[in-house]
Amino acid sequence: MKKLKQLPQQQQSMRRSSSLVTVQPQIEIIHFEKNASLTQSTFFKTFTEMPQMAAFTHQVSRIPSPKERLQVQLQHNKKQRETIINQSRERQENAMTEALSLTQKTKFRNYQKLKRRDQSPKKAMELKPQQKVFQLPKLDAPIEQIMDTPTQLTFYFESQRLTRDIRTFKPSFTEQAAFTLFNDQLYLYGGIGGDGVRNQMLKYDIKFQIWQVVQGNGDHPKQGRAGLSVVQYKNKFIYFGGCGQFNPKLKLRECTNSIYEYTVSTMTWEKIHPQGDYIEPRRQHRACLVGSKWMLVYGGINSNEEVLSDTAVYNMEKQVWKLFKVKSPPVSCHAIVNISSQGKFQETMTTDIMPSDNIYSFGGKDAEGNSVNYMRKLTYCSSNNTPLSWDIVETIGKGPYPMHNHTIEYLRKVQGIAVIGGLRDFIVNGTLESDEYYIFYPNLNIWQQVIAEGLKIPRCAHSTVLLSSKIAVFGGIGSERYLEPDVGFIETDQQQVLSRVTKDRIMYNNTPILEEPSKLEFQLRKKRSMFYEESDVSDGYKPFKITLRKTTQARRSYLPNPQRKKVLMRYDIMIGFVKKVIHDNLHILQNFEKYLERKII
Repeated sequence: MKKLKQLPQQQQSMRRSSSLVTVQPQIEIIHFEKNASLTQSTFFKTFTEMPQMAAFTHQVSRIPSPKERLQVQLQHNKKQRETIINQSRERQENAMTEALSLTQKTKFRNYQKLKRRDQSPKKAMELKPQQKVFQLPKLDAPIEQIMDTPTQLTFYFESQRLTRDIRTFKPSFTEQAAFTLFNDQLYLYGGIGGDGVRNQMLKYDIKFQIWQVVQGNGDHPKQGRAGLSVVQYKNKFIYFGGCGQFNPKLKLRECTNSIYEYTVSTMTWEKIHPQGDYIEPRRQHRACLVGSKWMLVYGGINSNEEVLSDTAVYNMEKQVWKLFKVKSPPVSCHAIVNISSQGKFQETMTTDIMPSDNIYSFGGKDAEGNSVNYMRKLTYCSSNNTPLSWDIVETIGKGPYPMHNHTIEYLRKVQGIAVIGGLRDFIVNGTLESDEYYIFYPNLNIWQQVIAEGLKIPRCAHSTVLLSSKIAVFGGIGSERYLEPDVGFIETDQQQVLSRVTKDRIMYNNTPILEEPSKLEFQLRKKRSMFYEESDVSDGYKPFKITLRKTTQARRSYLPNPQRKKVLMRYDIMIGFVKKVIHDNLHILQNFEKYLERKII
């Protein structure tokens, strides 16, 4: 009797286990797809199959052999698993079709809205040429083409001019200098001007617009550097390469491959003696930061005026060079940029494998001295992230002309690479230098010419630094002369650009310019202003051009604008010439008395 009582208990436990095995996957899938639509087939599936499960368990319990009973249960569970998987696939396909239909509906709705807005009576208003700053997208084009093409951008350039004063310091005319940013202050080192290669560290405060000379300590470059590269590593500036003064005996500019570190907090210089592979001395190369502790150097010109094509990586933490055999044509005076910013914030990385960042190179001069306008991208080996080649990117749209000595910056908000300035091989709009802005979208491989507002200054061989939404520009050459050593800012935020452009339009339209009066009509006049009382002007006063300008208290003044003094002589060139004459005749000055005696005799 005890055995007979134990048999139903075992059968009941087996029924419970089989029911649990078969029903549990259904409950899990229903719980996983809780966000899906609850239909009758999904929610009440367990209750409709309960009679079938009861009949199946009754049949299984009547099988005498436990092995056969287990095989039947496993086959049943396998079939049930396949049915559940098929049902889940059908639900996923239905969800995907619903999502695609929703996206198509939203596209069609947006297209209808734009079409209604375009056909509204507001479009019939004729805008003045000064007010046509931004344009609506072309509604006749397909929706996919509108979504793929980026919107038209506009940049605004303004310059912060400083008058030369005894109390204020202003740098000299400079080109091919190293320009960096640290704690809202711009640091300028090296470069070449009218008095030769410079060996001076300057600091510019953006807030107060003040230049200062930084007196550094330690082992700094003695002859100065021009055409060098700089990379920021933590609170240090890493300077590599460049050239010094012109050697009249050898009749060339000797290049260097030395590395100097400048610590900003302590204002100290240190010459680094790296290990690893030998890197050829060079100038007018380009470097960028890779990851958090690597500096990539590409191209340049050596002391024999040969264009280089190698690519090297410098580990700033271990101070080791690594030269890679990268397939690339010779290039110099180009520009490179790293559009991956992940490594800049991962300073705690302990790996020795260089990350495969997205690095782009544009323009430059080839081995024959001709300018190019190719956009190249660095490709890596998938196994160990070793650089392999600089491949040409197939682009769409009209890009810049072939040029060199330009700069590029990556605008993260727009996700595009901005090209600034450059020197062409042929004259366009009266100059060899470019005053245009172009932007390249790496995700779409599309070129776009940016509308330039504000000051339009052709320039090349300048230096740029990217701020939050602005690009700081300094120095360079324009219209075959040195440009003023002023710091300019290119605004890229479209809201700021729109406000400044509209402000300029209003000021330009509401500021009438009066013609200069003739000598016959020039008589006694009474001038009124908030600064001067009424007074008569004598007949001998020379006529001047009167312009209407606004004061700080929203009052108008008809006083003449102050005339700036015209610089008739380049003082830096004159000082350099005087220094050269003194240096060449130094032996005469030291023995001047003997020289006079010889002349008298």
